[in-house]
Amino acid sequence: KDAVIQLQEGHNSQYQKSQRFCYTNTRAPRWNDVWTRTQIRVTSRRMIRVTQVDSEEELEKFSLWNVALSFLRGKLNNTSIDVDLYSNKTCLKVELLEPDTTYSVVLLRRFDPKLFLVFFLGLLLFFCGDTLSRSQIFYYSAGISVGLLASLLILVYMMSKVMPKKSPVYFLLVGGWSFSLYLLQLIFKNLQEICKSYWQYLLGYLLTVGLLSFAVCYRYGPLENERSINLLSWALQLLGLLLIYSGIQIHPIALGLVLVAVCTKNLDYPLQWAFAAYRRVQSSKLGPTPPRLLTEEEFQLQGEVETRKALAELRSFCQSPEFSAWTTVSRIQSPKR
Repeated sequence: KDAVIQLQEGHNSQYQKSQRFCYTNTRAPRWNDVWTRTQIRVTSRRMIRVTQVDSEEELEKFSLWNVALSFLRGKLNNTSIDVDLYSNKTCLKVELLEPDTTYSVVLLRRFDPKLFLVFFLGLLLFFCGDTLSRSQIFYYSAGISVGLLASLLILVYMMSKVMPKKSPVYFLLVGGWSFSLYLLQLIFKNLQEICKSYWQYLLGYLLTVGLLSFAVCYRYGPLENERSINLLSWALQLLGLLLIYSGIQIHPIALGLVLVAVCTKNLDYPLQWAFAAYRRVQSSKLGPTPPRLLTEEEFQLQGEVETRKALAELRSFCQSPEFSAWTTVSRIQSPKR
């Protein structure tokens, strides 16, 4: 049996046969590793199969699950395996599928702008979830994006509704969900090659599925029920918190930023409660304040204003049809006056 090769950071080595590799993490995570990603890159011009495990003992074990997982994850020219900063050891096995295949293995630690974009997107969704849930532009954009990404899942779901429950095809449809997810993952990994070689089919797919998704969104229209809007807003805020946590590699810092975001979002309510309690305490200490007395000029001005107002109300009442002139004159002692 070949010995397990220990990987070191920055060393790029080439091999021509199947090998087993392990990386032992001896560096504790630091605060400046917030958006740092550690990856093991396996590059080859021909087809290879890469299997990732957590320890050297698992490299020796034969498991049907490992074989199936290697079949799903393998047969890729370029493979990148993310290494958790808190994991002690990460191992992998590279198997050649064609003779005379040369591949390279390198361990890199670098700043990943994708993690920062994920963190920024989480902040945007969390703090703007209320506005986005009521925006028609976001509704149609999200509907078209979901239709483009999940068209295979939607097709499997529609077929499962048509097929009878006891049909043997139903079991194939259940397995089709996992196959669709694997196919989406495979497409994203080879997206650059697909855009270069099959851009006509990709453009046709985007136009067709995009128009169908827009038609479905236009048919049902944006959300109008207030409870549905609240549910969408809460879902966007929860997704934003998950993205904030996943965009930070240091777990304590990620948890602290999530708590700060939640407190900042709902900071106006505690401030209002504290200000109201402070005013009550101050008013109870000082007691009731004495009313301010009017000056002589203010008293005369207020009397003139109120007199004119009362005379205008009396004049309008006397001119109304509900006013009885004879009844009123009979009750007055001096009608001429």
